[in-house]
Amino acid sequence: MTGPFTNRYREADERLRKAAAFDLPYPFRTESEGRPAAVLVLAGLREDGGGLELLITRRTESIATHKGQYALPGGMRDADAETAEATALREAREEVGVAEGDVETLGRLPAIWTPSGFSITPVIGLLKRSIEEIEIRPSVEEIDLWFWCPISRLREAGVYRSETREIVYQGASRTVPVDVYLVDTHRIWGATGAILRNFLTRLERVESDPGFG
Repeated sequence: MTGPFTNRYREADERLRKAAAFDLPYPFRTESEGRPAAVLVLAGLREDGGGLELLITRRTESIATHKGQYALPGGMRDADAETAEATALREAREEVGVAEGDVETLGRLPAIWTPSGFSITPVIGLLKRSIEEIEIRPSVEEIDLWFWCPISRLREAGVYRSETREIVYQGASRTVPVDVYLVDTHRIWGATGAILRNFLTRLERVESDPGFG
């Protein structure tokens, strides 16, 4: 990395590390329950300028769980000894072909429980190279669509909305808030929507801090 890209990378690295460390829990989560899993909130920068972008995928209809839903690269932990970072990086390599060595992990967000029985730990990662230099090679068994979404797009008026949904929790029905992002024809919700909402809120708090930068 050289020149202006290096400076933008360093600023993004600092901003994302601070966002990961910001104390902002989910309104509804249980870290101790569910099968352990991890996802990679993968951010990247383009060589020719612009802000951070996030890699979003869509799961195939043939996959076992969350068919056809928008997601972040990730999956279940392979073994008890595997860290959330190792899980997220391994799954990113398997699902979209991004090598572990091309990603700098910068911290974790709080784990989020899902009604499908997972406890998902989001890991924030930043591409060490520009988006243009990274070839995305999606697994045809798991991913049928992927795109880089600018964070600025997710912040546009009308893109985010909060809805409610009925779920069954510990044998009882309850109403929970659902974070939804409508990006063109893409409806991003569920655990992915909640993770994005928490991540973007942290990022906004960091950026609004007079001491930042």
